[in-house]
Amino acid sequence: MNTVAQAGLLGRLFPALTEASLRRYLGGQVASVLGSWTQNVTLNLLVFHLSDSAAILALLNFLLYGPQLIVSPLAGSRVSSANARRVTLCVLMMSLLLTSSLFILSLLGLLGVKLILAHALAIGVSSAIEVPARQVLLLTSLEDARHTSNAVAMNTMVYNVGRMVGPTIAGFVYPGFGPRTSFVIYALALVFMALCVRSIKTSGARPARVDSSLRDAVGYVMSDAFSARYLPVLACIGLFAGSYQTLVPLLSDRAYHDAARFTGVFFACAGAGSLSAAALLSSALGPRASRRFIAWSPWTAVAALAVLASTTEVFAATPAFYALGFSLTFAATSTNATIQRQCPEHVRGGLVGMYGMAYNGTMPFGYLLVGTVSEALGVRHTFGAMAIVLAAGVLSVIALQLFRKQRTDAQ
Repeated sequence: MNTVAQAGLLGRLFPALTEASLRRYLGGQVASVLGSWTQNVTLNLLVFHLSDSAAILALLNFLLYGPQLIVSPLAGSRVSSANARRVTLCVLMMSLLLTSSLFILSLLGLLGVKLILAHALAIGVSSAIEVPARQVLLLTSLEDARHTSNAVAMNTMVYNVGRMVGPTIAGFVYPGFGPRTSFVIYALALVFMALCVRSIKTSGARPARVDSSLRDAVGYVMSDAFSARYLPVLACIGLFAGSYQTLVPLLSDRAYHDAARFTGVFFACAGAGSLSAAALLSSALGPRASRRFIAWSPWTAVAALAVLASTTEVFAATPAFYALGFSLTFAATSTNATIQRQCPEHVRGGLVGMYGMAYNGTMPFGYLLVGTVSEALGVRHTFGAMAIVLAAGVLSVIALQLFRKQRTDAQ
C-alpha cells in the first residue's frame, strides 16, 4: 500500500515518469550528459594548462558548441519519428570513436592543443546533430502526448544533473588522475546510453511527421507571439550570459588562485541552480511557474553577472553562480517546453533545431567574444560588460515586439 502511494505521489509530481520508455531514456541521458560535461570541462582545463590563453580557451568552446548554430536547425528539419533512434545511435558511435581517439593520443603523449581543437570541431558537429535527434526521440517515445511539456522539463533536469556533477568530477579527476580518466568515463557513459536508446520502442508512440522544411519552422516562429519574443530573448541570454563558462577557469585561476578546485566548485553551484530550476519546471507546478516567472529570468541573470563583476569573495560568488544557473535553465526550459507543447507536429524537428540555434548555437560566439574581451578588460570587468549588454539586448527585443504590435494594431 505504501509503495502504491509513493508511486501515485511520484506520478502526480512528475507525470511523465509513469512511462517506461521515458525512464529508460532519462537513465541513459543522465549518464551520457554527465560524461560529456566531464570530458568537455577536462578539455577546457587541459587546453588552459597547455596554452594559458583565454583566446585559445574561447576557440575551444566555440568549436565544441558553435556548430549548433548552423547544423542543429538543418539536422532538425531532417529528423523525424521514423529516423530519430537511428540518427541518435549513429551519433553516439561517432562520439565513442572521438573520445577513444582522445584517450589513445593522450596515452601516446601526442595530445596537443591543435589535435584537441580538431577533435573539438568533430565533437561539436556530432553534438549538433544529436541534440534535435534526441529531442524528437524523447517526444516520439511518449505514449501520452499530454506528457510532452513535463518530459521536456524532465529531460532538462537530467541534463543539469550531468551539468552539476560532471564539472565537479572533472575538477577533482583531472588533477588527481589525469585527462584519460575523464575520457574513459565518457566512453562508458556513451555505451550505456546506446544500450538505453536501443531498448526504446517508438513504433506505436506517434506517427511519423509530415515532411517539412526549415522554412516552415521559421514561418511558425514569426507568426507565434511567444516564440517571436522568447527565442530572440533566449539568444541574448545564450550569447551574453551562457558564455560565462569560458570565464570560470580564468576567474578560478586569477582571482582565487586554484583553477582546478574552484572551476569544479563554481560549475557545481551553477549546476545546482540549473537543477533547481529544472526540478521546479518538471514538477506539477512547472507550467504555472513558467507562465509567472519566465519574463524575470533574464533579469536574474543580469543581477548575477553584476554580482560576479563586483565581488571578491567566494561566499558571494557561489550564490551568484547558483542564480546564474537557475536563470539560464529556467529561461531555456520554459521556452522549449512551451514551444514544444504548442507547436504543430510537422514543424517540431525544425523548431527543436531553431531552439538549439537560439540558445546553444549563440553561446560559442559569446565564448569567442568574452574570451577576447577578458584579455583586454580583465575577468571582472568582462562580467560587468556582459550584464550591461544582456540588459540592453533584452530591452531591445521587447521594445521591437511592442513596436510591431502597435504597428499591426494601427493597420
